Amino acid sequence: MDARETGWELHARSGRAVLVRGVGREVDPARLRLPGSLVAALHEWAHVVEAVQAEETADTTAELVSRRGRQLAMRLAAETGGQIGYVDPLSGELDRIGRPRSAHAMRGWRGGTIAPVQPTPWGPGLVISTIIGAIVTVTLVVVTLGLADVSGILAAVVNIAVAAGFAPSIWLGRNVPVWRWAAYGTAVGIVAAWIALLLSLLG
Repeated sequence: MDARETGWELHARSGRAVLVRGVGREVDPARLRLPGSLVAALHEWAHVVEAVQAEETADTTAELVSRRGRQLAMRLAAETGGQIGYVDPLSGELDRIGRPRSAHAMRGWRGGTIAPVQPTPWGPGLVISTIIGAIVTVTLVVVTLGLADVSGILAAVVNIAVAAGFAPSIWLGRNVPVWRWAAYGTAVGIVAAWIALLLSLLG
């Protein structure tokens, strides 16, 4: 059965756990969207496998290592929602753990990641960005024009401080599914306010 259809295969190689999908394609579990505790447990198991293979150990120890690997493969299958191939490092046998995804579910999954691809909600997202951008633009223009009557330098300093204050939030929020729209709107609003203020100074 083709590995691309059945999902990932769990291997222990040189003291590191690797997930194999397709021909010659190895991925470190740390690169996938998996809990840190699961990634650490996978690598710890692979390290023990290496020690068991390097030394002459009792059959019971080897059996425990094999059983632990199967338990981790079951946890990995539950985490990914698909089927995991577990390659026993001692016997070399391949076991399929978990249920394979349907063809419909597979079409929505990225190769190399665990999370499903979700459609981008452009309509609602752009509406949110437009509203946030308008609020930020109007607020900054009104406040800055009021401060400009007192001091032009103070108005410029306030604008720079506002932009610097929002910058970390915009940067962190740009990849968050819901908050990215607010981040985009805030960034556009700050830029639009600066353009409006420059045009007012030139006029």
